[in-house]
Amino acid sequence: SGRSQFSFNGRPNVIDPARISPIAKAILAKVPLPNVPGELAATNNFQGTTKFIKDTTSFDVKIDHNASQNDRVSGRFSFSNQDLIQTPIFGLAGGPSNGAFSGTGTQRIWDTAVSYNHIFSSTLITEARAGVNHYRNVANNTDRGTNASNDIGIPGANLGDPNTSGLVCISFTNYNNSDCLVGYSASLPWVRGETNINFVNNWTKTRSNHTFKWGVDVRRVRDDLAQWQSQNPRGVFRFNNSVTSKPGSQTNTQVNTVAGFLVDGPNSVGRDVPIAAKTFRGTELFTYVQDKWQVTQKLTLDVGLRWEFYPPFTPKGPGRFSNYDPTTNSLVIAGIGSNPLDLGRKTHYKDFAPRFGIAYRLTEKTVVRAGFAISYSPYPDNDYAFDFPVLQNNVFSGLNDFSPARQPISGQLVSMSSGFPPPILATIPSNGIIPVTGNLLNQAYTVVNLNFREPYAESWNLALQRSLPGKLVLEMAYVGNHGVALPTVFNLNAARAAGVGQRGRALFPTTGITGDVALKHVGTSSNYHALQMKFDRKISGGFLMTTAYTYSKVLGFKTDGGGVTINSTVGALAFYIGDFRRNYGPLEYDRRHTFVQSLIYELPFGKGKPLLASGVGSKFLGGWQVSTILTLMTGTPLIFDGGGALNAPGNRQVPNLNGSFTTLHGIGANHPWFDTTVFSKGPDNALGTAPRLAFSGPGLVNLDAS
Repeated sequence: SGRSQFSFNGRPNVIDPARISPIAKAILAKVPLPNVPGELAATNNFQGTTKFIKDTTSFDVKIDHNASQNDRVSGRFSFSNQDLIQTPIFGLAGGPSNGAFSGTGTQRIWDTAVSYNHIFSSTLITEARAGVNHYRNVANNTDRGTNASNDIGIPGANLGDPNTSGLVCISFTNYNNSDCLVGYSASLPWVRGETNINFVNNWTKTRSNHTFKWGVDVRRVRDDLAQWQSQNPRGVFRFNNSVTSKPGSQTNTQVNTVAGFLVDGPNSVGRDVPIAAKTFRGTELFTYVQDKWQVTQKLTLDVGLRWEFYPPFTPKGPGRFSNYDPTTNSLVIAGIGSNPLDLGRKTHYKDFAPRFGIAYRLTEKTVVRAGFAISYSPYPDNDYAFDFPVLQNNVFSGLNDFSPARQPISGQLVSMSSGFPPPILATIPSNGIIPVTGNLLNQAYTVVNLNFREPYAESWNLALQRSLPGKLVLEMAYVGNHGVALPTVFNLNAARAAGVGQRGRALFPTTGITGDVALKHVGTSSNYHALQMKFDRKISGGFLMTTAYTYSKVLGFKTDGGGVTINSTVGALAFYIGDFRRNYGPLEYDRRHTFVQSLIYELPFGKGKPLLASGVGSKFLGGWQVSTILTLMTGTPLIFDGGGALNAPGNRQVPNLNGSFTTLHGIGANHPWFDTTVFSKGPDNALGTAPRLAFSGPGLVNLDAS
């Protein structure tokens, strides 16, 4: 392998102190020594305390004014400010506690609203409301404003920009889930600002046995987020256990990672380039008409129609959206050249949502109700088209796991002593089109679906309500809904077969891209059906009781696969091999049976009660009540992962299921819930046979009493 074993004074695997990096020594000097029993252990050898401080200030002001008999004006202003401090476990050197998430934060919220009501006549009234809500959240690493990295000898780390100030992150890839052992989380710092502006105008008109309502609702959404968390705005040095080991060695351990740090041999070096913030602008418009018609004393109809309009989002200005186009293997920059600011996403004008309800009194004690409605939802995620170069980072990696990090063109090594090369900034061509070549082929991308259609749900119900003797009311209902065009992240670059590796990714033959490509979104469906029963006892004699039971089933496309959450809080599908509908099944919140029993009983003591209405007993025992809520629920679906190496990027692996799934109902250690012997690890390069969400886990029993 051409490598020589470390030795010092004849002792193998001992580093000569002269070879230990002075920067590594300076960093270690900032870290407290181990302080727990067994302190020579490699992990969990230090214990310390951190402080979390939260100060909140808030107030509300409200004014009501009756300008005349027919005019009423009101206004409101609310303010809240929270200051937070989470101290790091290693002082200004940060440390791994709380996921290296230590620092200071301020969250300030204010909102104001005014409303005006006017009565034109006994049959016509109007209401107008306008409001603004503003939210600003700022979080910083504890050592913000310092040149901690430059001071210990790392050149080019602290660039004068406050967002690059502080200590670099030192990450050991096989320790602490690769969080910073020294330094601060890549999520710090951030500045988030959201402003929502809303205007509503509603009208109500009664005529004969009709009540007409109509109105308009306009909303403006502004969202800005300055946060760079792909690498780290202060920079990150990643050390693995291979750079200081021999290929094929059986003694390659965590200690090799520490050795790599001591001799300044990172396998990967990266930094975010904090030059731009993610910005997001949107407008929403809604109008509606509605008629409540009392047809007869027994029959009431509710009929309405709502129109919803969601124009495509835009950024704050040109160059602030970037969308990957897989058909041309290029990045389209919004507002540059002939590229539209909204990326050319299609505008839909036909989002009509009808609503219909009926109530019929069969007898004085029996009512039948039924309804149907369609309701739309906006684009589900304000993390939008923020591909490169909106968010930029520089990464320098070794040629393989055994090689130290180096610059891609010159081949010069990148280490703590060499520091960071000057930030490499992207140049946007005048036509706003950036071909994806070179290092860009190794990144992950988001594709905003330019034909995205607003999802909607079709909901319906049929209910029977019956009054029974003894102040009892029984209600039975069938409730269902159907989700249509539900937004689902689809990994365009997931492998479509097992055992094909990175080169078998779907887009690799035509584009060469090796990262995930998240299409946001494809439309999928869901279904919910339920029998709901409720048995109420109206309050009488201080006693109130409600008994409720639901038998339900919910099916849909499960989105938790492949680890694909590219610029998104929404996960991707799990399976792209074989039948696409393998992703369809019971959703994670599916519970077949739910039973809830609640009781409230006012004790019969005290003033106005039949017992101890006065005297000492009344003072001590009067005014008490007892309440209980008992909840019984069957379990949610179990998720099965694991098995042989699938070698199909973007897909989840599952074990093989050999025979029938058997529930043993065991609880606790050595008492399994199900028979595990029917599961086995399948062969490598083959997708397992077990479904992921077909079998339910333990249920829930919960009793609250007071």
